[in-house]
Amino acid sequence: MNYVLGLTRRRGVRLLAASALVIGAGGSMMAASSAPTAACDNATFTAGCTMAGTATVTGGSLGVTAPATQSWSTALNGIDKQLVDGADASFTVQDVTGSGGGWTVTASATQFAGAGADGNTLAATGTMVYAGSATDETSGATPGANCAPNTTCVAPTVTGLTLPAPVDQDGTSLINLYDAEANTGMGTIVIGAAAGGPPAAWWVNVPAGATADTYSSVITLAVSTGPVGT
Repeated sequence: MNYVLGLTRRRGVRLLAASALVIGAGGSMMAASSAPTAACDNATFTAGCTMAGTATVTGGSLGVTAPATQSWSTALNGIDKQLVDGADASFTVQDVTGSGGGWTVTASATQFAGAGADGNTLAATGTMVYAGSATDETSGATPGANCAPNTTCVAPTVTGLTLPAPVDQDGTSLINLYDAEANTGMGTIVIGAAAGGPPAAWWVNVPAGATADTYSSVITLAVSTGPVGT
């Protein structure tokens, strides 16, 4: 508790000059002060004034980037093949919106079609699978996630991801590659082996009876606000 002593000059009594003193904890003495309340106006000189401080933080965008290509190759030998791209398929999500809404990365793919005019294709179902392993197509592992080098982020917390994820290659059906629940995944996030964890792996199944050809598919990635299921 603080006590304020007001010293006054009375008749016949010599006192100290009038001033306001505050006795603090432990009995220490210190000068009392009152905060200035007048607003500074850049023209009036006063013993003190107050300024308003404002910090404006503007949000940016939500986006995803990934390798330009994925490729698989094999030689037919009468055995069904499970192929995985040997190159790193890590992708990066950047959420600088400042919304804290979380996000989901999805993918769709078109059917693998041969390069010639004979109409060769690989099956639109059962051919492509997305998984968190480059050694086991059936793995339920979740790809790693970490801040991009030399950045600070809030690492994503996955909410509704189910792997492995078969890809129906009709050009419209979506699969979930990764998600971040609300108030996570903010900043620039690397997903996959480049993040120091399990990879983000694309698998292609080629049946033993496939026709020799060079097959092409278009894989489209997209990112939207909100985790899986919202």
